[in-house]
Amino acid sequence: MRTLAALLLLALAVVPAAADTVAEPRSETEFPARVLAAADGDTVALEALGTGLRTKWGVKVYAACLYVVEGADLGEDRCAALIRGAAPRRIVMHFLRDVEAGKVAGAFREGIRKTLPEGRDEAVDAFCGLFTEDMRRGEEIVLTQLPAAGLVVERSGARLGAARDAEVAAAVWATWFGDDPISGDMKRRLAGL
Repeated sequence: MRTLAALLLLALAVVPAAADTVAEPRSETEFPARVLAAADGDTVALEALGTGLRTKWGVKVYAACLYVVEGADLGEDRCAALIRGAAPRRIVMHFLRDVEAGKVAGAFREGIRKTLPEGRDEAVDAFCGLFTEDMRRGEEIVLTQLPAAGLVVERSGARLGAARDAEVAAAVWATWFGDDPISGDMKRRLAGL
């Protein structure tokens, strides 16, 4: 009996903890399968829904992982729920190359303006103004939507600010999940479609 128990323990010890991470396969970037999100007194457990790769002109820019609150029911129109839903969610953008701050801010502005072509200039400028430093390979931008906090923006663990304007936050999410996303393939992979 001891031998059987020892063999079972040994077998468990050598099985890789695949459930602990998820990978974006084309960049081989690994992300935690589950994370805790905390902001302004809210703490929620999030689980990975999908991963994607952003490329531009064939160059890998960042790998991303989308997280949603554990057990979330996103309904039949998953992308609409990811854009405007109340469920806490997070996207982690892990940079695979250096990118200038102006290009990061410009890409967000372009994505926002596809959905929100005019108005809310102050809120759009405030959001895009959070990206003032160049991104280096290996650094991350983390966007977390929590009911009490709005869309919280972090860079490599440091909080940069938050977009509390619901229309601007929805336009940011539409960058990946809207009718005209930055990449249809990335939209499908991130949303787990």
